[in-house]
Amino acid sequence: MARILFCWELGGDYGHLSRLLPIALALRARGHEPVFAVRDLLGAEALLHRHHLRWLQAPLWIGQVTGLPPPISHAELLMRFGFLNTRALTGIARAWRAMIDLVQPDLLVMDHAPTALLASRGLGTPRVNLGDGFCIPPAGRPVPPFRWWQQENMKRVADSEAHVWKTANEVLFALDAPPLASLSELTACDASLMLGFAELDHYPDHPGAHWLGPLFSLGQGTDVVWPEGSGPRVFAYLKPGYPAIDAALGALAKLPARVLAHVPGASAQTVATFSRASMRISVEPLDMEAARRDCDLAVCHGGNGTVSAMLLAGKPLIVLPSQMEQVMTAKRLETLGVAAVVMPDAAAAVSALFRKALANAALGQAARAFAQRHAGYDPQQTIAAVADRCETLLEPHR
Repeated sequence: MARILFCWELGGDYGHLSRLLPIALALRARGHEPVFAVRDLLGAEALLHRHHLRWLQAPLWIGQVTGLPPPISHAELLMRFGFLNTRALTGIARAWRAMIDLVQPDLLVMDHAPTALLASRGLGTPRVNLGDGFCIPPAGRPVPPFRWWQQENMKRVADSEAHVWKTANEVLFALDAPPLASLSELTACDASLMLGFAELDHYPDHPGAHWLGPLFSLGQGTDVVWPEGSGPRVFAYLKPGYPAIDAALGALAKLPARVLAHVPGASAQTVATFSRASMRISVEPLDMEAARRDCDLAVCHGGNGTVSAMLLAGKPLIVLPSQMEQVMTAKRLETLGVAAVVMPDAAAAVSALFRKALANAALGQAARAFAQRHAGYDPQQTIAAVADRCETLLEPHR
């Protein structure tokens, strides 16, 4: 039996845990012991506890970085999580090393865990890096900017990357670990496994990427109970911190449809304000398998797992991105013709946009075409492939 430490550091809500969970369960079924280091303890309680899995709080950057413009590249994103401050980043990296020393894993599995990647460099423990194209960006010097579809200040992109690269190498020097030849080397592990579809990659060009397919947890939430009545069924998964959440819920409540909305952590006032006979709001996770099977349209922020699950079921989307990763996903979805996109600055028109999308038959046709292209996809094969690769890396350490 081997002990495997699953490390998740950046990102919110259930997406990262939902794709790590089936891998952990598959490895446990093969006799191994999974342990989690997680960003969000609430998500761990919601998804991991029922499976009797163990988790620890991941070492995280909790400082405030002010005065920076919105990030335009992966390096500038890392600046917001400690990669501007050598002393602070060194402290977080040492905390990761202390956790690894305490857990004594035989394998490290990373999902959007840049500081864990930095801290574990040179330790000798085999490492798997898995995730989508945003978590594992294309190699290059510099790494491509986020908004690949428009012109960016490439001098700024290069300068930011050089600064972050320098900070990372200063930390590695303090840890007596091998330096990075380039910032893109940070994500290099014994295996890098891309979980998603190439069509939905955040970047249009990912040389050498081998896409295994998406992973997400289905059938894990509470029962789906749709409002009674007639009309199309709309499933929504929205975050309470979304700036236009009230406008979005208000628009959903006015649709000529039956709406079931999951808003994790929504206040009692929010639930009371927007609940209708035709609209129900759940603060608890819902059974995504039932939701995607029965809905006619899905509304979400653009998380990889939710988007993939809905498209595999042939369901069109309305996407309300709230951060850059979701904006990049929204751009790909819009290009494929499977989603209508509502940017934050269009919140005032959200009601009209929702109604237009609900009546747009072309979205459904494109979504069904996507599902047909991937009709043979079996997530169990992806889970098995990841578990097999993990076991291959464990062999020399048994």
